[in-house]
Formats: sequence, C-alpha cells, structure tokens
Amino acid sequence: MKKIISSIVLAAACAFCVFAGDVAEYHDMGFSKDGEFFVFAEYGVNDKTFDPFAKIYTVDVKNNEFVKGGVFKSELKNSKEVKGGKAVFDELYEKNKAFIDEHSGNKADLEHTLYLRGPESKDSTEQIIFKDFNNSKDGNEIFYHINLVKNTKGQGKNLKSSFFITVERKNAADEVLSRQIAGNPDFLRSEIADYAIRRIITDESGKYLVFEIEKKIENENGVSFRYMVETLVLK
Repeated sequence: MKKIISSIVLAAACAFCVFAGDVAEYHDMGFSKDGEFFVFAEYGVNDKTFDPFAKIYTVDVKNNEFVKGGVFKSELKNSKEVKGGKAVFDELYEKNKAFIDEHSGNKADLEHTLYLRGPESKDSTEQIIFKDFNNSKDGNEIFYHINLVKNTKGQGKNLKSSFFITVERKNAADEVLSRQIAGNPDFLRSEIADYAIRRIITDESGKYLVFEIEKKIENENGVSFRYMVETLVLK
C-alpha cells in the first residue's frame, strides 16, 4: 500500500528537548515476518529518582493485546551503578533476545508509514487524513479519516481517562464506505491526561495497522510521557 506522509518529524534529539520532565524514549522493534505480532520498547530515566528503566512489549496485532509471556521490564532502583536507560534496555533485550527476535524484526519503512506527527500538529484530536492508493481510481479517490476520541474524568489523584480511534474510509463525495474502531473506550487509565497519535504504520502486506500512541501522565511526580500502541486488522 502506497502512502502519503502527512507530516515531517524533526530529529529525535530536537523533538525531546521541547518537553519538560520525564520523557521516555520510544523504540520500534518491528513486526514479525507474518505481520501478526509487533514489538516496541520504551526506556529512560525517572525524573525524580534518576532510576533507569526499560520495558519491552510484544503485541498480538489481530487481537490488540499483549502476548502472554511477552512483556519484559527492568528498573534499577537505588543502584550504585551508573547506567542510562539505553544500557538497561540493551541488557533486557539480550536476556530475552530469542523470544523478541521471533516476534519482531520487520520495521516499517516510509512506504509503509501512513502518518508521522510533526511539530506543526496543534491538537491531539486533530483529524488525520491520507489517501487509500490501493483502492482509489481516477475519478473515484478514497481517503482514510482518522479521529482520536478522548474521555477524561476527575482531576489530580482522581484523574482517569480513556480513548478510542475511529478509522473511516470515505469517497470524494464524503460518503463513508467502511468504519472500524481501534482501542477500548471503556478502559479507564489512571493519571493519563492526554493521548496523541505519533505514527501510523502497516506491515508489508498492508493488512495490519499499528497506531503508536504517546501518553501524557500527570501525578505527584510531575508530568511524564510514556508510550503504547493500538492495533487493527484492516477490512
């Protein structure tokens, strides 16, 4: 499936410098060969404790859930050894290398990237639109319309939120040809103040879709950013 890149991302080093507080590094480890699994990681250093951490997640793309035994975590608390998050990640990966490599490795290139969130993006709920080149024809162009819908309740310690993503295919007359939903609108997460789609990618077949999501966390430790994914099998 050919794509239009909807925005341009600055170099990671520049992107992270605009945020204050604890920001984890997102690491795409790719799809499995058949596209049915996707692995990603996040690592960094906690802003308050300076403890380095790393987490690796294996996702069942078809069912949009973690693979049993496929989530790996490590955090060095009160360690006298000076290490960064990348070093902790490298050790965690090496320890679980066989499992991770079996479920990952095929990273999406630009051809399989539908969307990249750029610095000009104004709002996390801003609609994302890109062309469906596979099914568009002369005089009958089809576009994907992506909307992230948030629901936030409470404040401070009582803050909870959920979200879901609508995926609609529309023709030039703005008629809806198909509609799917990614995510669970009923699943409330504590301390999450905002969600934003950073990137949308597909596997080589164009069948499996992954939304990379940035989470803004607000609690007594301040503001921090972590990551998750939602997945979808395109109809």
